[in-house]
Amino acid sequence: MDQDTPLSRPQPGRRRALLALAAAAAAGAWPVRAQQTGFPSKTVRIVVGFPPGGSSDSAARILAEKLALEWGSPVIVENKPGAGSTIATAQVASSPPDGHTLLLIAPGTHAVSAALFSNLSYDPVRSFTSITQVGAGTYFLLVNADTPYKTLRDLLDDAKARPGAVTYASTGNGSGSHLVAESLGSAAGVKFLHTPYNGAAPATLALLGGQVQFAVSDISAIGHLQSGKLRALAVTSNRRSPLVPSVPTIAEAGVPQAEYVLSVGLVGPAGVPGPVVDQLHAAVSKVLALPDVRQRMAALGFDAEPSSPQAYGQTIASDVDKFGKLVRQVGLKTS
Repeated sequence: MDQDTPLSRPQPGRRRALLALAAAAAAGAWPVRAQQTGFPSKTVRIVVGFPPGGSSDSAARILAEKLALEWGSPVIVENKPGAGSTIATAQVASSPPDGHTLLLIAPGTHAVSAALFSNLSYDPVRSFTSITQVGAGTYFLLVNADTPYKTLRDLLDDAKARPGAVTYASTGNGSGSHLVAESLGSAAGVKFLHTPYNGAAPATLALLGGQVQFAVSDISAIGHLQSGKLRALAVTSNRRSPLVPSVPTIAEAGVPQAEYVLSVGLVGPAGVPGPVVDQLHAAVSKVLALPDVRQRMAALGFDAEPSSPQAYGQTIASDVDKFGKLVRQVGLKTS
């Protein structure tokens, strides 16, 4: 046993320093351990700014189901549609930054809404903590199979010959389909006539009925495409879709400036601690690697593709800059 000698006993000043150092170390280490092992400590909410039943909502529900199993803790989806998804976005931006309230966003819609709506209570970049991309897909540029348009060039040539006479259907003002069509027109130097509809189903019906010349649609129209009633002139993503591998990308069709990756991902309010972000990212990445999840996401038109929080943050910032400029350039309005 060591002897308690003056040399071995800590002196009063040294003892106080050691105690202060130990307290500081404990204060710094304990929150990290709690964040690493104590999350989630309550129900996690995934807020969706779109109505139930759509591809974004369905992707959120797949995540919620699998994350609940992964964590052994409830994960619920809350739909807060309206005002270009800004209602849901504002709610999450003002939530406690503890990782228990997340927002499923489509970066393009997020960017456009920020440019379209004035006096928002949040900043589209600084008010959020990026977590990860969840899935990446594409829009389809569709025409009725009875039209003479066989290629995108055919459509653009007609639009140039008849400025403002070629009409298109979108799923609403400020929607991704609206954005893609206006981006295409801007890049090709043509003017289309926009006809907004309240969702994908009525927009597709308008195209089937010959009320518009083309439409920009997500996977919801794939049945009509596969039946031969509709024809795809291009996909907007940066690679061909396995659903229609013979259809060129919009870049291959000659208009690379109109490329648009239809993606969804997760963000939280600004200030979510780094260890919680890491846990969320790891859990979502694990879930997205499951074969049944990849299959279910593919059925929604998404490739299950997680990204790093940093990369996803860059995607959001890039879209906010790019599509904000487009909104101002072409004068997009909410009504």
